Amino acid sequence: MNNMDLQNFTARLYTQYINDLKLTSRFVSDTRLHELFADLDAAGVLLADFNWDEWYQNSHMVDRPEYIGDASFYECQLLLTAMARIDRFSPGVLSNMRRQGVLLAIIERFQTLYYQKAM
Repeated sequence: MNNMDLQNFTARLYTQYINDLKLTSRFVSDTRLHELFADLDAAGVLLADFNWDEWYQNSHMVDRPEYIGDASFYECQLLLTAMARIDRFSPGVLSNMRRQGVLLAIIERFQTLYYQKAM
């Protein structure tokens, strides 16, 4: 995905999903979260070649979403890819990541990276 495509994708992603990812008591279905991940996969954001060792080195960000504010695009890809894979065998992981603010932090980080590149 080139930079312009990435900018357009992250802006659309933010607009389309931000209300579902906000930390509220509002229920968000697993189906809606799977739609988000289907969009990420279709856009090539999820990694085809995934290294679990790299995931473990960055997994601390899941416990401390505020660290995601400094993450690279690749580190966000690692986190999202791991979540998608883990959710296949342990349904509910995506909902848990939403409730913990991890998904929101990643989408906001994408928006920040997009803004920085646009300037």
